[in-house]
Amino acid sequence: MALGNFVNGIWMLYGPNDWYVRLPGRVPDFGPMNEHFVRDLGCVFVALGVVSVKGALEPAWRKGALFVMQLWFVPHAAVHLFDTIRGHVALEHLYIDIPLCYGPPLLIGFLQFVLRCESSRDEMAP
Repeated sequence: MALGNFVNGIWMLYGPNDWYVRLPGRVPDFGPMNEHFVRDLGCVFVALGVVSVKGALEPAWRKGALFVMQLWFVPHAAVHLFDTIRGHVALEHLYIDIPLCYGPPLLIGFLQFVLRCESSRDEMAP
């Protein structure tokens, strides 16, 4: 996830128009291109990539890194779901958005669960 977030952010910063038309999530379905807005979000993805790397390399950062990532990915997925359900985009976005929109918060939630289980096991060890 760290690499994906970082690469996506760099792509958004340095090629916002290319990102807008080529990202598999069919971004143009959600509205007109706004180069400044794409670059703003690129900064978010670069930051999430850095936080992810820090969490991967330093165990003390893992819980916080996953929490920060969920602060972005859960509301982002909720907005996509809302916009699809209200008819802003075609219903096919329910499955188009699975890998890039709904998948990340589910994966992060799973990682949080695993980390919590490991912490509980370590606390119970003699």
